[in-house]
Formats: sequence, C-alpha cells, structure tokens
Amino acid sequence: MAEPTNEAARDEEGGEEPTRISDSECEENSDMAKETGGKRKKYSFQQQWLTQFPWLRYEGNAMLCVYCRQCGPSVAGRSRFVTGSTQFKLQSLKLHHDSQKHKICRDRSISRSAQPLPTSFQRIDESVRSAEDKEMTIKFNTAYNIAKEELPFTKFKSQITLMKKNGLNVNPTYANDKACAQFVGVISDNLRKKTGDKIDSAPYLSFMIDGATDISTKECEIIYARVIDNGKPSNILIGHVEVEHAHAEGVYAAAKKAFASLGPKCVNWKEKIVAMGADGAAVNLGHKGGVIALLQAEIGSFVVPFHCMPHRLELGMLSVQRDVSMIGQVYDLLHLIWKTYHFSPKSMRELKALGGEIGVTVNAPSGVKGTRWLPHVSRSLSTFLKPGKDGNPQSSGQFTAVYMHMDHLAGASANAEIAGRAKKIKVSMEDGTFVAFCHFLSDLFSSISNFSLLLQKNDVILPQAVSGIESLLATIEAMAARPKPDGKLSEFLAAMKKQHQQKGGEPGRQWFKYQEVTLSKGEAAKLAEGQPISQCAPRLQRAIELTCESTVKHLKNRFSSLLEENTKDTPTAKAVRCFSVFNHDSWPDNRLELLDHGVEEVNFLLEHFSTVLGRNGCNKEQAKEEFQEMKMTINTSFKDKSYLGLWEVMTTKEPYYSAYANILHLVKIMLVLPISSAVCERGFSSQNRIKSDVRASLHTDTVEDLIRISVEGPELEDYDARQDVKLWFSQGKRARRPNYKSWPLE
Repeated sequence: MAEPTNEAARDEEGGEEPTRISDSECEENSDMAKETGGKRKKYSFQQQWLTQFPWLRYEGNAMLCVYCRQCGPSVAGRSRFVTGSTQFKLQSLKLHHDSQKHKICRDRSISRSAQPLPTSFQRIDESVRSAEDKEMTIKFNTAYNIAKEELPFTKFKSQITLMKKNGLNVNPTYANDKACAQFVGVISDNLRKKTGDKIDSAPYLSFMIDGATDISTKECEIIYARVIDNGKPSNILIGHVEVEHAHAEGVYAAAKKAFASLGPKCVNWKEKIVAMGADGAAVNLGHKGGVIALLQAEIGSFVVPFHCMPHRLELGMLSVQRDVSMIGQVYDLLHLIWKTYHFSPKSMRELKALGGEIGVTVNAPSGVKGTRWLPHVSRSLSTFLKPGKDGNPQSSGQFTAVYMHMDHLAGASANAEIAGRAKKIKVSMEDGTFVAFCHFLSDLFSSISNFSLLLQKNDVILPQAVSGIESLLATIEAMAARPKPDGKLSEFLAAMKKQHQQKGGEPGRQWFKYQEVTLSKGEAAKLAEGQPISQCAPRLQRAIELTCESTVKHLKNRFSSLLEENTKDTPTAKAVRCFSVFNHDSWPDNRLELLDHGVEEVNFLLEHFSTVLGRNGCNKEQAKEEFQEMKMTINTSFKDKSYLGLWEVMTTKEPYYSAYANILHLVKIMLVLPISSAVCERGFSSQNRIKSDVRASLHTDTVEDLIRISVEGPELEDYDARQDVKLWFSQGKRARRPNYKSWPLE
C-alpha cells in the first residue's frame, strides 16, 4: 500500500515549511481512502473560515489573501493565495496564516492603511523635528564658516564651546572634527550637484587645466569649466584630482575622472567641448602628443587650443628683459635692495628708524623673483619710487630713506659684501639717467599690469582681449616718442624743470635732486632744461626706444594669432581670429560696407564648428541671414554698449534671443573661449593655504571639497543651510539623533 500523504502540506506557499503528519492521522487517512474506494475526497469552502481568518476572501470559487494580494508576488512570493487557491482545507489556511511572508505582507498593509497620529502627537513630532533642524542649522553654519575661512576642522569643537559659553544652548552631539568634515562633505556635494546641473544645461563649454604639486608631494590637476550663466561667461570648478602619471594620457584621464564625479548628467560633456585652455606646457598644448591632441583625436579637430593670455604676456616681458641691458640693471638693483632688508632684521629696523627721523613711512622692499616677473617688478618699482606724504617728488620719500641707509652701510658696515653691495646701490641711485629710466619702466609696467589684470578677470571675453592688446601696443609705441601724460616720468621731468627754473641765475655747475638725493651722475642736468628727451638725453632716449621696440616686437609675436593673418595658421588659429567680426566697435559705419563685413569669417566659423553646431540645432543658412539683420540692429541701437553688456542682452532678452537664435550659437562659442587660466592658479593658491604643513595628511577629495566651498561658495551671510541639513538627515544608514544626550559620567 502506498504511503499516505498530506495534501495540505503540498500547498505551495513560497517558502512555507510543510507540517509533518502523525501516525494516527496517516491511519485515519488510510481508512478513509478504503471507505471511499480509493477515490480522492472533494472538499468545499466553509463560510466560518471568513470569521476565523480576517484576511481571507472567497472570490470566483477560490480563496485569496487580502494582504498578500496587495503586496504582490515581489513580497508574497509564489503563494496560491495571491492568484487564488482551490485547496479548501483548514490545514492550508493555517499554514498560510503562520507563514513568514504572510506576516510581512500583513504588517506592510496595516502600516499603509494606518490612521495618522493624533494632532497632539503630530505637534510633538513637528516640534522635535524643528528643534533638530535648528540644532543642525547652527552646526552646518559653523562648519561652512570653517571651510570658507580655510580653517582646520579641529577648530569646530572650540567654536561650539564658544557658543555655549556665550549662552547658546548647543548639544555636544556631532560637535567634533569628524562631524565637521562630514558636514563639509555634504555641503560640497550640494555645490557639486549645482555644478553638474550647469554642465548639463550648457550648450557649449570649454575647460581649463593646470597642474601642481602639493605639500605632501602629490601631483594634482585642477580642472575648471567655462560656461554661460545668464548671458555672461562663468568659470566653475569641476574637480581637483591626483594624477597617476603626469604625461598627457594621465592628465587627460584626470580630466575625465573629474567630469565623471559630477554624476550621470554630465556623461555627454565631450559633445559640448569647443576649446581647451592651459599654460604653454607641451604636456597640455603639444600638437602631437599633448592633451589637446588626444582631445581633438577623440572629439574632433574643431576643438580650439588656447594658450593662457596672461602667461603669454609674462613670457613676452621676460624676453624684453633679456634684450634690454638697462632693464636688467634695474632688476639687479631692486633685487639687491630686497636682499639687504629681507635677510637682515637689523637693517630693516635701521631703515624704519631712519624713515621716522625724516618723516617718511617706510614700506618693506618687494622681491622681484616671483612666479610672475612683471607684477613683482612693478610692485617693487612702485615701492622704490614711493614719494613722501605730500606726494611731491622733491620732498623726502622711500627713495631718500634707502639712499641714506645705503650711504651709512657703505661706510660703516664691517662686512665687505654688505658694504660693496650698498656702495653699488648708492652709485646707481645717483645716476639721473638710471632714475629717469626707472620712472619710465614704472609707467610701462603700469600699463602692461592693467592689461594683465583685465585678462585675469573671470568674465573677460575675446573682444575685450583683442581690443586691450591693440590699445596697449598703441600706448607703448606712443611712449617711445614722448613720456606718458600724467605718468611717473612726466612728474620726474616736471620736478627737474622746476628746480632748473629756481636755480636760473646761479653761476657754476648746477646739481639737481630727486627726493632730496643729489643726482650727480647721468643726464639729470640736461633733462632739467625742459627739452624733449630725444634732444637732451640720448642715452635715456636709446634705452626707452629699445625697450619699446622690443616690447612691441615680442608682444606681437606672442599674440600674432589674434592680431594678424598668417598663411601658416592652423584652422583653429584662424577660427579664433575670425571671432573678431563680433567686435562691434570696429564695424564700418557705412551701411553697404557693413553688409559685407564679416561674411567670410562667419562662413568659416559655421563650417569649422559645424559638428557641435549641428548637435545644438543650429541652421547654418539661417545664421548667415540673421547675421546681416543683427549687424544692422546693433549698429542702430547698441553701438554704445560694452562687449559684455551687448552680448548679455542679445543672448537673454527677447526679441533678440529668438530673432537671432542661430547666429547667437557662434556668439555663445565665443563667450566660452578660455582667455585665461588664472582661475586655475587661484585654485592652487587656495590648495596651498588649505593643505599646509600642519594639514599635510588631508585626502585629495577633502581638499577638493574645501576648495569648492572656499572659492565658489556664497558668502556666509548668503549661505542657506536648510537644504544641506535635509540632505544630511536623509543620508544616514540609521536615524540621526542630533539631540541625543548620553548618560552622565559617574
């Protein structure tokens, strides 16, 4: 005889364990089978089961479980009580009632249909949440200030202690340096998300890269992107990444990693790239094996390599220094003065004491051996020639104090090196030609420094740069023929002439002074006669002409791709020059000439950038027609607008934004061209302040978070912590308890 089975145990309950049947039940089932002639007994649904099992429903001649059906197979499994069970047995119902998956479905269904908390409990819950939000807002504001001011995380606890001492009730939970680092990470994540949104919405962008080694000898690349924000160009931090290898492939991989860290929204960033900016290092801009070569090979040859313009300016002036010997003499003099006082506190004390005796506020001389030659020399010259309190070149000033102290050191110093150095400086300061040339250099460097500062602005655009270099070249060429009006050299010559007039009838050789220092050598007496420099001071005139000629030559050479057409130019260099058609102040006034102006250049640009223009829906034929209409509109109504102001109106205001939608694609490309990579230098300056000797173990990701907040975060009074607090509460694996109070210590 076959072994009896328990049919109820065969009910498939998706993970339910079948129940063992006792021997007595087996005998009973066996006897029942004999009485029925071996046929299976038919069972029917019993109505009392509905009362016994509240979850049970009887529909369509099948039993269903309300809870399991509501949750579905994903939770309830392959139970027949989801689709409908025809096993009308009490044992089947009991097995299902006791199954674990049924209990899970029951709990979920009950929680979903649960009534809301009474109003009183809701108020208590809201007040607790409000107190927690207020508590965390205070701590997030404090952490933000720590990051914004580039302070160590360890200052966070002392700031919380200070608040408590000042009467603010702040819970000690999450009041340590680790919590501060976590808060800073959350704040940075929100800023990074905003950066990702800007990259995602940008039709065109360029990126800038630069590399440096931090205090822990890690070689890092910093990557910025340039996008259009409300009609104006804006530079935003993409990432600060440690490179595995400093060759082109390693740097390019670091750039990719930085963009990938912004999230899935930015996976198509390469489709928007139109240019790349960097310094002149071969690893970045090498046309054969540099990063730009890899980028063009992967994206397209239309990508424009842009050598940082302030860097080009500095390199040009370094070449001028090597060409003109008198500039080298000025450089050596300033360096010797700086060396005398920088390495000798005693000499600095004596100089300040001497200045106090003659009524002069002495400044510490500046060095000239910095990372950027021009700004350092310009600052050092301004300090060296600083006049007295009344601004009169004839009264005592910094020049006077330095001269008197060098005269003292030359005769009184027991150190032969210091005495010889002081004597050399003293002799140079008595040369009228040399002093006049220092004033000329101060004028020259002032003009070039102003242009350099313009190029270093975050929102500078190509038309401004081109107009600025043309204006600078014209100014330098004019300075070769005459002194700069109201400049340092003009003031010096006026002071000499005034002394000559005061000494008019005195017999014998006349001595002239500058800041009470007698200029016994050089051409000071001839300069005082008031004649043009070319007629009375040939040595000074030769030095000025040579300096101006060399400066103009090297600047034209460095900026040739922007100033003049060359048959050897690459298509990308030609494309950059063609953007000059959008310099509206250089358009012809004649309407017929204006119609023909820039047509060839626009056609070239539309063809050169056709790949990326096509992705953004630009119609090239319509763009050509819109260019003609836009020129007439600008020439009629916006001729007096600045470059930035004009294109901000055109790209953001109606009806211009819609009427010239196609040609404005080229304008948007022009706006994102990376004129300068100075923003990368600022990022590394922030890195060096943050990752100092006492914080050398900071991880690269943490440094990036701190740079992002320090450089791009809003001011403390404008920072709103609510969104960051909400994000922080949602990120915890377990419930956050900011108001938790531990047991008091015994």
